Order: sequence, then structure tokens, then C-alpha cells
Amino acid sequence: MTTDVTEQMEADEERVVSPSELFRKWENGQWKLTELPIADDAADWAAVRPYARGELESMIEGFVLGEAAVSDTLSPIADAAPTLDEHQYLCTQIADEARHTRFFTTYLQEMRERVPSHEKVIEDAWASAGDAVSTIFDDELKARTDRVKFHPDDRRAWYEAVTYYHLMAEGVLAMSVLGSMLSMVRQLRGRLPVLNTGLRNVIRDESRHMAFGMYAARQGVLGDHAEHVRATMLEAIPQVTLALVAPERKLPGASLPPLRAALGTQYAARYASARRTLLRRMELIGLSAAIPEASASWDQSMKVALTEYETRHGGPHPATEAQMAP
Repeated sequence: MTTDVTEQMEADEERVVSPSELFRKWENGQWKLTELPIADDAADWAAVRPYARGELESMIEGFVLGEAAVSDTLSPIADAAPTLDEHQYLCTQIADEARHTRFFTTYLQEMRERVPSHEKVIEDAWASAGDAVSTIFDDELKARTDRVKFHPDDRRAWYEAVTYYHLMAEGVLAMSVLGSMLSMVRQLRGRLPVLNTGLRNVIRDESRHMAFGMYAARQGVLGDHAEHVRATMLEAIPQVTLALVAPERKLPGASLPPLRAALGTQYAARYASARRTLLRRMELIGLSAAIPEASASWDQSMKVALTEYETRHGGPHPATEAQMAP
């Protein structure tokens, strides 16, 4: 991620950011999809190497699925918010998620229309990568928000849904992938400037969402819901690690020796960053005592996901080799 985005995220985490302050940040941080000349990226997109293009598009495709799911399921959390300030802020997040969905969908459509020759590469790369993601966004997230929808006065259900939604699905999984995607784009040295700008805008929005999750989880921990917040985070760990690895999908370029080491380093760094993010969140919301358990669960769950990749594709995941390298 870029320094300004990272610094803002860290500043928001280190203190309690109230919903009313987050609402003001939302008002001051508006951006318009109509002002992004997406078609201008087409020539750069065509010039990106196929394996990198496949990797970028598979991540964008994942966000099309994920952002659409969260925009469809957030309203029960907003409707059942304990305070008016929380409700009003969460309404701004619904607007954010809808805009993110339109951005990623529009970008993907434009690139496919203008650079049709790469579609086979993309289809192969994304052939079955949605399984782990859909478990989180179509199954778990919907089940948790449905409990809030049908039992709006159940504070336990609300804190569990916010924890799963904001801290795990968005704060660990989505932010990890967004950071990796932005890093990939920056390594292209000036190419894809519209995607670069769009990603920075999305990350700023998501940092506010994550800050709300931190605020709400802290409130729950300080109240009567510390155990429910802790249990939800632990329950989500195997699902998040599986979605990060996405063992159904063979990494594009993984069979090419010159790329394998680079992919391994890239993915090992992504997984390590997500792990640090999770443990730091637990510390900041007051669950330091649960960190050893969460750390062990993460390591075991990541091992299971990487082993599944190896079983499916007949060879170790590049990140496994990177972690074993001296």
C-alpha cells in the first residue's frame, strides 16, 4: 500500500474513531467513478504479461463477487445498530460498497471489451477460484447477517456479525488482497494509472469500514460480548486462510521456474501480512489473551490450505517453497 493510506489506517487503529468522526471522513473523502477514465488503461492492460494480467483479473473478479455480496447483506447490520450515529455511518458504507462493485465491474468489462485476446488466460486462472470466497460471502456472512435481520434486538448476533464482517472478511481478507493488488500495480512503474487511483480510493473507503469494526468490537469487548467477539474471530480463521490461498485455483505462471520464486515470495508476504493484521486487531480491541490461540489456529489453518493446494495440483504452493528457503 502507499504510505499515506497505510499511515491513515494505522492512525485510525491506534485510537477509537467514533462513528460520527467516520461519517465526517466519509463526507470529506468522496470520489466519483464517472471521473475515472477507465478506458485509458486498455493499452497498458494489453501490454502486461499474461500471467500478471491473469492474476490481477482474478483478484478483481473476487472483489466483484465480494463487494456485491457485502452491499447486499450490510443493511441488517445498519438497521440494528445500537445508536443513531452507528446507523448513519453504516448507511454510508452501503453506498461505498455499491460504488466499489460498480468500479470493479466496469473496469473488468472495459478491459475485456478492449483486450479480448486475454480472456482464455483469465478463464483458466479463475476457473474455480470462487469456492472459498463464496463460503465467506455467500454462506457465512449471509447466515450471520440474517440472524441480525430476524433478531434485530439480539446484541450478541450484532457484535458477531460486525466482527465477522468488518474485522475478518474486510479487515483481514479484503484488505490483504487489496494491498497486494496495489503493490502489483505499483511495480508496473506507471502503467494502469486508473486502476492505481481506483484501488487507492477503495482502500481509503475500506480503512474507514475497518475503523468502524475496531470501534464496534472494542465496545463489545468492553461490554458483555468479549467472548462472542473472540469466538467469531477464531471461527473465521480457517475460512479466511482458505480464501487467501484459494487452493482450487492453480496460480498462473506457477509452472514457470523464473516466476515461481517471485510468486512464492509475493504470496508468503501476503499471508504473513494478513496474519500480523489479525493479531494486531486482537491486541487493539482488548483480546491480547487470545493471541496465542489465534496464532496457532492461523498457522494450522494455513498449513491445511497449502496442503490442499498441493493435493489438487500435484506440487507445493510457491509460498510453501518460499517459507522453506534459507
